[in-house]
Amino acid sequence: MKNYIVLLLLTVTLISCGPYQKALKSTDNELKLTVIDQLLEKEKYSKAVNLFDQIIPAYRGTEKAESLSIKYAKALYETGDFPNSSYQFERFVQSHPLSEDKEFAAYMAAKSHYEMSTLYSKSQLNTDRALAKLQDYINSYPDGVYTDEANILVSELRSKLDRKAYEIAKNYHHRSRFIAAIKSFENFIIQHPGSEYMDDAQYYLLESEYLYAIKSRDELVAGRMDIAIKYYNTFVSRFPTSEYRDDAEEIMEKINKYKSENNI
Repeated sequence: MKNYIVLLLLTVTLISCGPYQKALKSTDNELKLTVIDQLLEKEKYSKAVNLFDQIIPAYRGTEKAESLSIKYAKALYETGDFPNSSYQFERFVQSHPLSEDKEFAAYMAAKSHYEMSTLYSKSQLNTDRALAKLQDYINSYPDGVYTDEANILVSELRSKLDRKAYEIAKNYHHRSRFIAAIKSFENFIIQHPGSEYMDDAQYYLLESEYLYAIKSRDELVAGRMDIAIKYYNTFVSRFPTSEYRDDAEEIMEKINKYKSENNI
């Protein structure tokens, strides 16, 4: 038992006196640089960041500043600290405009913002920022190394915004707030022309207008039915094989029946 305790204490002592702990407590910045490189090779990014935080100010403005800055930003990204990695990558671009790593830093700054984008059901402020940053990269480097990947990320983020806008409009529809639903679906169709939810939006616009019409005062029904017919014609011409086609035809039959019974 006594031997076990001695061995345990020796192990703890060796660990506490390891290269990382020694560098962390040292005032020797060159030692810290050496240990940082060792940690990065072993993908121990959090420990590397702790050492970076100690030495970055000391090397600012020196010939080592460029290489340290890009390594620091990469390490922050790998730890999942995307707000700080985006800041450091953007700062790198501004501070080292002639660096061969400038394009990489510009892309990773945008990708850091992409990583902060939340679920479609939550606020999309970070999604909007990420789209702007990615588009800036694409505009600056149309034939860049990361342009294809950036375009994929842009498509993913736009799809998220599409769904956010579509779900808002659909929620109005399901809560029978037809005026808000109609306006939201109309805006969606204009603002999201390539969306995968386009036929859904076009159908629910038709249904919202129809339901709005039949709940209106008698003198307003006919005019709103006519608007619904226009939406029907647009829907069937654009999406003739849509899964909503039968539902749209059923609505049209009800409209025709109403107009026939009321001699409209």
